[in-house]
Order: sequence, then structure tokens, then C-alpha cells
Amino acid sequence: MRRRDRRPGGIVWISRAALRAMRREATRAAPRETGGVLIGYWADGGEEAVVTTVIGPGPNAAHELESFRPDYDFQEAEIARLYRQSPSSNAYLGDWHTHPDAPDGRLSVKDRRTLWRIATFKEARAERPLMAVLHGGDPAWDLTIWQGRMSRALRVVPCARLVSLQIREHGGDAEDL
Repeated sequence: MRRRDRRPGGIVWISRAALRAMRREATRAAPRETGGVLIGYWADGGEEAVVTTVIGPGPNAAHELESFRPDYDFQEAEIARLYRQSPSSNAYLGDWHTHPDAPDGRLSVKDRRTLWRIATFKEARAERPLMAVLHGGDPAWDLTIWQGRMSRALRVVPCARLVSLQIREHGGDAEDL
């Protein structure tokens, strides 16, 4: 039996179209932050995420130099629309956002708190949410994807064990932002 090439956190497959849409939005908003939602499904027994679609920030999002607040009403409506179109294959996987001019895709303290909130928000149905960070800038936006896995230890402050995931592209189509 051949051993599979896997990092501890698994693999995220992202459609080329979704990645192009994210980079296009990142370039449009730079030098301010922007972001959105990752939609797709889990494969290989839940070890591999497949991002098929990304949702953008929405028309009423707030873009700042070091922060971003999405248009939640827009995103929730888009998620609901995608669920209605294909309820068996569309799931909320997590969020994506940008760190323009950053040398790497490390998560800020605020990003970690957001990941913890997603994982503990029952309605999100994402116990191991993804957090994708586009960093750098046009034309070479790099992508780092993290997965939050909740610690079972009792903590006074929110804590998620972060795992950096291996990223692979696939040719599937995605919705434009």
C-alpha cells in the first residue's frame, strides 16, 4: 500500500476560478483588506476540503488598511442561494481575507478569535473551519490556508489549534464574486 503525501492538517483543493476571483477582489481593494466566504464540500472522509465557490465581501462591506468587516446580509443571502441551488454539495467551509503587503499568511490575534467564533457558532456548522489569507500583492498574491481545530482543554481565553494546510488547484468552475 502506497503512503499518501499528507501534511498533518490535510489538503485543500481550490478551483482555479475561485482563486482568480479572490485575487481579482484582493487587487481591487488593495491596499485595504477585503475578503469573503469559502463554499465547497469535504472529501476523503473529511480530510480534504474542496473549495468550489467563493463569495465576496458584499456591497456594504467596510475595507480598512488593517481590518475588514463583511456585508453579512449579502453573504448570508448568497450562502442561502447557493444552498438552494445545490444543497447536497454546498457547505460553508470558512472565510478568506487579505493581508496586503504582508510577507506571509500568518493569522493575527483577531483572525484567531474569528476562527474560534466560527468553530463555536453552531449555525455555521463548521467545527474545523478554514481561514484563507491572501498576502503580498498584485500580481503575486500568495495564499495560505489555516484550519482551526478546537482544543479540548479548558481555557480562560478562546483557543484553537491551528494547522497549516497543503493547497492544490483543481479546474472546477466557481461563482464570480
